[in-house]
Amino acid sequence: MAYKYMAVGYLMKNGKVLLNHHKKFNKWTPPGGHMEEDETPDQAVIREWKEELGLDVCVLPAIESFFKGDSNATPVPMPFYIDLEREGFQVPHLGFYFYVKLLDENQVINIQESELYDAKWFSKEDLPTLPTFDQVRVLSEYVINNYPIK
Repeated sequence: MAYKYMAVGYLMKNGKVLLNHHKKFNKWTPPGGHMEEDETPDQAVIREWKEELGLDVCVLPAIESFFKGDSNATPVPMPFYIDLEREGFQVPHLGFYFYVKLLDENQVINIQESELYDAKWFSKEDLPTLPTFDQVRVLSEYVINNYPIK
């Protein structure tokens, strides 16, 4: 079976995660999207954050690579979660989920109005009633509890 691939980034600040109100799903989701043919998952996350929110981010690996790379093999950042998603897609999508960090804390969100209604910060207390997928609710809480930068 053929799959499509997507990459997503979660950002936490002051105990809250940043989510988009996505037009296609009409639900709150983390910023991210489809990987292009010539991209690694981490490169897709960086591009998608810039396109969707106008923000420059870097990916924080869930686990540091024990191999530094050579002319044959280059490590890419490790996601904190991977899954196979079906809802809302004609072809199942393999999703890579990363922690991200803003490159400049003074950046201003500028949403891509063709894809998003809004972007907002949500606390753990907001998650139970948030109109989103169960998976987003669980991963958002996980990020709030385990984000690598405090």
